[in-house]
Amino acid sequence: MEYSHHSNGDRLSIEAEVSAAVCMQNLSNWMPAVNEIRTWPEYTGQPLRALPNLAHKLGVQEIFVKDESRRFGPELGSFKALGAPYSVYRILAEEVNAKKGVWPSAAELRTEKYRDITQHITVCVATDGNQGRGLAYGAKIFGCRCVDYIHDHVSDGRAKRMMDLGAIVIRVDGEYEASVGRAKEDARMNGWYFVSSTSWSDFDNDVPQHVMNAYMVVLEEAVALIPRLDRISHVFVCGGVGSIAAAIFQGFYTHLRGNRKTPAEVPRFVVVEPSEADCLLQSAKNGELRQSEGTLRTLMAGLACRAPSPAAWKILTWLTSDFIAVPDSVAVEGMKALANGHEGDVPVVCGESSAASMGVMLGSGSDPSLREKLGLDEKSQVVIFGLEGATDPEIYESLVGKSPAAVFEAQHRFAAQNSK
Repeated sequence: MEYSHHSNGDRLSIEAEVSAAVCMQNLSNWMPAVNEIRTWPEYTGQPLRALPNLAHKLGVQEIFVKDESRRFGPELGSFKALGAPYSVYRILAEEVNAKKGVWPSAAELRTEKYRDITQHITVCVATDGNQGRGLAYGAKIFGCRCVDYIHDHVSDGRAKRMMDLGAIVIRVDGEYEASVGRAKEDARMNGWYFVSSTSWSDFDNDVPQHVMNAYMVVLEEAVALIPRLDRISHVFVCGGVGSIAAAIFQGFYTHLRGNRKTPAEVPRFVVVEPSEADCLLQSAKNGELRQSEGTLRTLMAGLACRAPSPAAWKILTWLTSDFIAVPDSVAVEGMKALANGHEGDVPVVCGESSAASMGVMLGSGSDPSLREKLGLDEKSQVVIFGLEGATDPEIYESLVGKSPAAVFEAQHRFAAQNSK
């Protein structure tokens, strides 16, 4: 398997811990967001899938996959359906409070009660698809306007799904960063809210905090479903700007630490990126924030980022053990293996921006060098975060050879057969 790997020598160093401390503190109070989202009518806890047969074939003890393919329904089907809507709720509640002196509930914002205020508020974001769809969904249910900025590489199918949720979609010439610049400038000029997890200031402002805190629903669900958290040896998360990986790694570290100053043992935290958008690996290799020199042309659309989130990078520098960059073929192999219920395990729908972690695990089964670099052995218990489903069903079917609906149906049959 083709790949680039970097082992992080700064991991758990005192210097890295000091650098990350303010970010960690600013993101430490995530339970109010988690508890709020659990009250929403569309909320259903999403599963952790055990893949015992594949684990046996690959020579490890356990493989678990956190499955986000039906988060708020398969039409959204991504962890980003948590952060943007929660941030919209908080933005609108604060606007109502400022004008009327009351703090509305999320249920009240779903009604017409405060629509005279909320309908005049606009939220916007630069997006590869998932964040924009989540933001459009939040604006639709809570009653404000949404503008999504997309770049050259975003598929027409993803753009249409944002528009179907009521968003105005503006395509910007250039890469993802060009759409970020345009969205931020339009927000500044028009008094809109720019909703993103990327932070340039240690997560000390409200919107990135809200987005990141809401993402921790994924972490809390996983922690509750893992049989023995202290036996997990590896946690795989795909990269992008690094925000969700930073959140998940922080959450694992915090749960394992408990009341102790440091955890008894910390799992390997592994970030996986596209070879053509490897800003996290390049930053790790150079010991400072660096941009990727790749083309950003990758099937892993949600990870096609030129540069890391500066604040998330501080957390990743401290906690990440391994950075891996892989070609698109690795993600496709991961998608197929999960969809086909490899070795008789439950079939799982996992989109191209989250399947490379499974592709890396598959590669480790036939590459002793990769297995050694990652510290995988027969006692390893691995958690892979599958953070999106079929976010463009047409692309998914073209890559996997079957529709997401067919995979969901196979998943249903598996569940029925194994419940007897």
